[in-house]
Amino acid sequence: MRLKNTIIIVVSCLLAGWGGLVSAADTNNGSKLYAQFCQNCHGSNGAGQIPGAPDFSRGEKMLQPDTVIVDSIKTGKGMMPSFRGQLTVNELFDITAYLR
Repeated sequence: MRLKNTIIIVVSCLLAGWGGLVSAADTNNGSKLYAQFCQNCHGSNGAGQIPGAPDFSRGEKMLQPDTVIVDSIKTGKGMMPSFRGQLTVNELFDITAYLR
């Protein structure tokens, strides 16, 4: 069973890479997108401008895996609106890389 799961994971990763789904995040693009979509609420330095917004400058929420952060941006959380349909998955990872 373990070997089967390992093979499935390896094949999935290879197919994702061959399908062009794997790419390096672009922090420069992430910076531009952050300024456009995030800065009003989270501040230019990530300190948070509205109640309940995490303070990225203090590392709040930054210990989460990239996929959790991307999902939070995509689906919205609390007062934060969803950005599904406005940002691509690659753009979401760009913002996450910029935050880190």
